[in-house]
Amino acid sequence: MSRSLSIDPPLAAAEVEFLASFGTIASRVRRVWPGQPSRRCPWRPSADGRLLQLDEASAAADPASVAGWLRFLSREFLAPSTADALLTALDHGLRGGHRLTEQGVPEREAVVIDLQVHRTGPSSGPSGQTER
Repeated sequence: MSRSLSIDPPLAAAEVEFLASFGTIASRVRRVWPGQPSRRCPWRPSADGRLLQLDEASAAADPASVAGWLRFLSREFLAPSTADALLTALDHGLRGGHRLTEQGVPEREAVVIDLQVHRTGPSSGPSGQTER
């Protein structure tokens, strides 16, 4: 089963291209960024920018990188968590302000705050659940 997160608002074409460059791209050089969790990102943006999809093969090869990369992408590019990260994102044509929502689970969101993935909604109980 494929895992994916909805991105709201959707990524612009330049943002899709930027985030895709952290994965395996046959025709281009893979992007490397200070602080990235591992060599290759297991998350891929969909072509239309509406989804962040987990590449199951990459996740199986390095399962520990899945949560780390999600936190990294969120805090650095999707919803920059510091002024420096926001300025860097803007310098690279990324607008930030994106929210991730888990697919297939009604009213449940995966929100990255202070390097922790918080899940909210009916299946997480009244106070939410935190993954580290």
